[in-house]
Order: sequence, then C-alpha cells, then structure tokens
Amino acid sequence: MGDRVCFPANLIAVLVAAACFATQAHAEKRVALVVGNSAYKNITPLANPKNDARLMADTLRGLGFTVVGGAAQLDLDKAQFDSAVQSFSDQIQGADVGLFYYAGHGVQVRGANYPVPVSANPTRESDVDFQLLDTALVLRQMEGAGTKLNIVILDACRNNPFGGRGLRGSEGGLAQMRAPEGTLISYATQPGNVARDGADGNSPYTKVLAEAIRRPGQDIFQTFNAVGLAVKQTTAGSQQPWVSSSPITGNFYFAGQAAGGATAAPPPVATQPPAVSTAPDEAARAWSVTQNTTSIAVMEDFIRQFGKTVYGSLARARLQEMKKSQSAAVTPREVQRDKSALASGTYDVDANGYGSTFTITVIGSTFSGSSKWTCCPGPRTDPIVQGVVQNGKISFIRDCTGQGLSGECKQAYSGSIMDSGAAGRWSGTGGGGSWTMRKR
Repeated sequence: MGDRVCFPANLIAVLVAAACFATQAHAEKRVALVVGNSAYKNITPLANPKNDARLMADTLRGLGFTVVGGAAQLDLDKAQFDSAVQSFSDQIQGADVGLFYYAGHGVQVRGANYPVPVSANPTRESDVDFQLLDTALVLRQMEGAGTKLNIVILDACRNNPFGGRGLRGSEGGLAQMRAPEGTLISYATQPGNVARDGADGNSPYTKVLAEAIRRPGQDIFQTFNAVGLAVKQTTAGSQQPWVSSSPITGNFYFAGQAAGGATAAPPPVATQPPAVSTAPDEAARAWSVTQNTTSIAVMEDFIRQFGKTVYGSLARARLQEMKKSQSAAVTPREVQRDKSALASGTYDVDANGYGSTFTITVIGSTFSGSSKWTCCPGPRTDPIVQGVVQNGKISFIRDCTGQGLSGECKQAYSGSIMDSGAAGRWSGTGGGGSWTMRKR
C-alpha cells in the first residue's frame, strides 16, 4: 500500500452506545463533513481513504452527528469539494459542534495546508489556488457559524505528492496550524513524517480513532491523547499523531460520560472574552496533548495559559530543553529571522556532493542570477529564477532547460538563511536532496 501524502467496526456496539448516550446527542446539534479521496487521476491513487471516510461517517452518525450529504463524500473533484464545504457551512449555522474529517493526499504550500481533490494537477504555484482546497477556508466557515466547538481531523500524508513540479513554496509535511478559539485540530502524524495508508483496509490512525470516540467517559483531550499513544504503539513509533488546540470551554464527550455521570453540553459562548482558566483538570487535559510537541511556539502558548499550574513548571523545563536542543542542532548558527538577509555576490554551492558557483543579484526580498557547474563537463550555466528571501527563508528555481537534457529541466530549492549563506532541500529533475551555499 502507498503512503498518504503530506493528508467498520461492530455496528451493534455503535447502536448500543448511541442509545445509551442519546440524551447528549439529542441535546447538542452535531454536524460533520466527512471526505475521502482515493481515485486520483494525476498522482498516485490511495487504497484506503474511501474506506476510512465510510468508517468515520458511520461512526459519527451513531454518535448523533448529522453527516453532510447523508454519507461520506468520496473522490471529490475541486468543484464537488467546494460544494460540499458550502453545504457544511450552511448546516453548521448555530450548531454546537462542527467536525471536518479528511482522508487522502495533502500538501503544504507557503505555510498553508491543502487537501487534494482527485482532479488536481498543478504544474506551478499559482495553480494551487484554483485546483486545491485551503483548509483555512473550512476553518473560516466554522468560525463564522457560531459553533461552540470545532474539530478538524486530517488523515493526510504529509509529503508533497507533486514532487518537483515547480510548486516553489511547497514543503514536506503539513504545516501546524494555529487553532482558532474553541477549535481542536488533529493530524494523523507529526510534522515531517508520513501517515501510513494501512494494509488491512483502513489507515492505522482512522481505525484507532473510530474505536476511541465510541468509548464513553473520555473527554475530547483524553480521546485524542489515547489515539496518539495507540497509533504510536501500533506503528512501532514510526507514526505519532499530532494535536493543535486552543482553550475549549466546558467538556465534550463523543460518546457521553460514563454511567452515572451527568453530561453537560458546552456552555454558550461568552459575550466577553473569558478569563484564562488555570483549573487543574483543564491544565492536565491540555498538557496531555502538548507535552510531546516539538514546537517552541506551542509550548510558549501553553505556558501563557497555564503557567501558574504545576504543569506550567513542567512546560518551562521542557521549553528550556527544546531551545537548547534546537541551538545545538543548527550548524552554522541560524541568523535571527527578523534580521535575516541575503547579499548579492558569488556563492560556492554543494548539492548532494555536486559543486557549482552561484552569482546572484538581490533586490529587496527577491533575487536572480546564474549557476555555473564546477563539477561537470559541458555547457553547464543555468539561470536562477523566482528567487525569494523572506522571514529567514529562501526559495528559488534553477532552470536547467536546454542544457543538454531533453524536455523541461527544473530544480526547486528551499531552505533557511544562515550566517554565511543558506542551506536546505532541493527536488526536481535529477532527484532531490540537501544543499548548502556559502558566500565567498
């Protein structure tokens, strides 16, 4: 089975759970859009997303969710995807809970995450806006609907399925999104890793998730923490689900509280921003989904919210370790991003052991120039085009078309500015790998 790019259990048990906790399901208006894309026309098809979507749609219906379209939406092209999101937007107006689930290919371009419709075939970065679906569009619909709780679940592979197609701003893995107020976002795996498609008809993540949300007595944080631990164990540590969450008012249980416990729907949204809560139980739930993060920004946000609790002390210690580890791992030392720049001049470049010389001219945040190979015989001078330097990041294309190779020849480079130049990854004609450049 392929990996996702990027990104039915016992029916009687589901019906019994639904009957036992009908009070909560009926008290809340729950709406879900469930999408599974498998039959891609221009990139590698995937076997299991349609199965995963069916499993999730069936499970959510059993837990009191109204599923948009009455069932999982399968193999959507761009127009169908847009239409499904619009229907979702209409149906979640005034709902208590809105949930968006997506299984299939996914890609990150310039820090935004895009589920990939089955018809997508972008050949340049500008195609992304018209052929892919921006996850931020779904979040905006949820924010505007007045829902008390929003849940976004992305079981998408975190690689770029389009390879070196000239998507200059694309990077490996999905970007970690900041969750708007009252929102939890769950990724099938952590940044930079691949979510498995699965060998038994379902992905490891969705299979575990569908089981976990049917268990009564676990709130939303406990549920996704349990899912993360189970998937990590199932995949022998190769896949670790990731969660991004803002503070959530009240408690939410997919399948209700355990027998004997009273279940309360989330209270209405306050007209004034609520004071930051430092209640131990809320801090404990938040710490359970934050403690393993590798994002300094996420850890700092946790400290701002729960810094006065015992978990705040743990978070501060963890933050210090992360900063020390990050500092030791960067060689040469990274320039502060707000002060980063690239100077015009000549640079010695190494890409997978192949040497070349770059001569570039920088104008503001853009640059262009030429690349002359020093490793190889023949006419090896290539233009450097579409160069951009912004916020400590660098990207450009080496256009090798017409340099003794048949057809189009392009290599896309991206990375970070360093003290003496830059370093990062490249992909395109000839494969891919790491690269560095140092100013003479």
